Amino acid sequence: MRSMAFFKRAAALWGLALMLLTAGCATVTPQAPPAKVDAPVSSLTDSLALYGAAQMALENGDTNKALELLRQGIKIDPKSAFLHIEVSRILLGVGRTDEAEKEARQAIELNPELVDGWLLLGGIYSSRQDLNNAVKAFERATTLDPDQEEARLYLGTLYMDQGRMEQAVQVLRDLVKLRPRLALARYYLGQALASLRRYRQAEVQLKAALLIAPNFEAVLFELGAVYEMQHKYRDAEATYLRVLDLNPDSTAGHDRLGRFYLSTGRYQEALREFAVVKGLSRDDSEVRLKIGLVYYEQGKYNQAAEEFRAIAKDEPDNHRARYYLGVSLQDGGKGDQALTAFERIPPDSDMYVDARLHMADILVKNGRTNEALRSLSMARKHAPEDADILVAMAAVNDVQGNVTAAENLLREAMSLEPKNAEIHFRLGVVLDKDGRRDEAMELMSEAVELDERHARALNYLGYVMTEEGGDLDEAENLIRRALAVEPQSGYILDSLGWVFYQKSQYEEAYTYLSRAVQSGEADPEIYEHLGDACKKLGKLREAEKAYAKALELRDGNSDQLRAKLTQVRRQLEKGDHGAKANP
Repeated sequence: MRSMAFFKRAAALWGLALMLLTAGCATVTPQAPPAKVDAPVSSLTDSLALYGAAQMALENGDTNKALELLRQGIKIDPKSAFLHIEVSRILLGVGRTDEAEKEARQAIELNPELVDGWLLLGGIYSSRQDLNNAVKAFERATTLDPDQEEARLYLGTLYMDQGRMEQAVQVLRDLVKLRPRLALARYYLGQALASLRRYRQAEVQLKAALLIAPNFEAVLFELGAVYEMQHKYRDAEATYLRVLDLNPDSTAGHDRLGRFYLSTGRYQEALREFAVVKGLSRDDSEVRLKIGLVYYEQGKYNQAAEEFRAIAKDEPDNHRARYYLGVSLQDGGKGDQALTAFERIPPDSDMYVDARLHMADILVKNGRTNEALRSLSMARKHAPEDADILVAMAAVNDVQGNVTAAENLLREAMSLEPKNAEIHFRLGVVLDKDGRRDEAMELMSEAVELDERHARALNYLGYVMTEEGGDLDEAENLIRRALAVEPQSGYILDSLGWVFYQKSQYEEAYTYLSRAVQSGEADPEIYEHLGDACKKLGKLREAEKAYAKALELRDGNSDQLRAKLTQVRRQLEKGDHGAKANP
C-alpha cells in the first residue's frame, strides 16, 4: 500500500533524528568514556574538558568549533572510540556522510563491540539508501546487544524496504515481546503483516498501538487501510473520521477520507472532502486532479475535462493531467480533441505508453488503422518489452486481416509474459478466426488454468462445446462460471441461453436470451438466437422482431436470416400467432 512506504520513510527520518539527539549531539550530556587503567590522568581530563567545550559550541550552533575541539581531544586521546563517534554524529548531522562514515569506522576499529558505532554506521548507510550495508550494521548491533530496541526497529523497517516481510515480522515480533508498550514497533509490525495480507493479525497490532498511543495518526491511517482491505467499510470510515476528530484541519485526513469515498462510489462525499483539501492545501493541482477523477467516475466527462485542462494550462509539464484530459475527452466522445491531448505527452513521460495505446484505440475506431500502428510503433521504440503494446499491435493487425502478423506479435508478447492468461485468450481468438480451432481450444484451456476466473475464455470453451455437440452439462458449468464473474455480459448470457436451447429447455433459453438482448450488445447472433427460442415457444411476433433486427445488423446480407424471417411472417399471415412450434 502506498501509505506504508510513506510512513515508513517518515518514521525512519524521525528515528535518525532521535538517534542523533539521544546520543548527545545537542543538549543531552552523555556519560564520559570509560578510562583505561594505564591512561594518563591529565590526558583524560584534557580530552573531557575539550568534549565539554564542544558540547557548549553545539548548543550555540557552532558545529565547526565543536568539530575543532573534538579533533583536539582525539589528538590527546587517539584511542577514544567515543570521541570518534561524536565527530561522526556531527558530520552526519551536517550532511558530510563520507567523513562521518570514516569516523564511525575508526571508532569500530578501536572498539569492535561498540554498539553505538554500529548503530551510527547503519544510520549513515540508511541515509544513502545503501540498504544491504545498513542491514548488516544493524544486525551486528542486535547481535552485540539483543535488547537494543532502536537497532531492532531499524532492522525491521529495512527488511520491509527490501521486501523481506517474513524477516521483518520476526524481528518486530521479538521487539514487541521485548517492549510491549512500544507503539512504533506494533505499528511497523502491523504494516508488515498487512503487506503479507494477514489483515486480521495486522488489525490486532494496530489496535494495540492505539491503546498505547491513541492519537498516533499514522496508525489510524494504516488501520483504516487494513479495514478497507477486509471490506470493513464502516470501520474504515469511522477510523478516518477519528483522524479528523483529533485534527479537523488535517489535509491528509480529508484527502484519505475523500479517496475512500471515491473508491466506494460515494462521489458527492468525495467531492466535499477534496473541496476541504483544496482550501487547506498549497498544492492546488493535486487536489483538482482528484476532483477531476471524481467527475470522471461519475461519468461527468465534460466537467472532468475542465479540471484536467485547467491543470494542464497552469502546469504544461503535468503529464498526468494531460493524460486524464485525453481519457475524459475520449470517453466523452471527443476523439479528435483526445488525440491532441495525448499527442502532447512526450516520450520521456511515464504516461507516454498509455497515451499511445489510447491514441491507437481512437484511430482504429475511426478506421485509421495504419496511423494506429504508427502510434503503437512509436510506443514500442520507447518500451520494446512492453507486452501490452504488442497485444495492441496484434489487435490492429487482426482488424486489418493480417492474421499471421497478429499471431506473431501475440506469440512475442507471450514470450515476455508466459503466464498472462489474457494473451493466451487473444491468441486463441486469432487462431479460431484462422480456422485452427483445436489450437484455439488448447490456448483457451491454458488461459483458464492460468486464471480460473477468466470469463471470456470460460465462455468460449462452453460455447464451442455447445456448438460442436459436446457435453452440454459441462458446457453449462463453464458458462455459469463465466457468468458468475461477469453477470451482465450479453455474450455470456447468450451462450447460456443457447445451451438451454440445445437442451430443448426453451423457456430457460428465452429468459437468458432476452437478458442478453437487454444488455445492449448489438450482435446479430444474439438476436437470431432469441428469434429461434421465440419461434420454438410460439412467440412469433417477438421472433419476427428479433430476426428483423438480426438481419438489419447484418446489413441484410444473410440468406439464412432472410429465410427465417420470411417463414415467420408467413405463419403470422396465416393467423398462427401463438401456438407453440414443434421442437
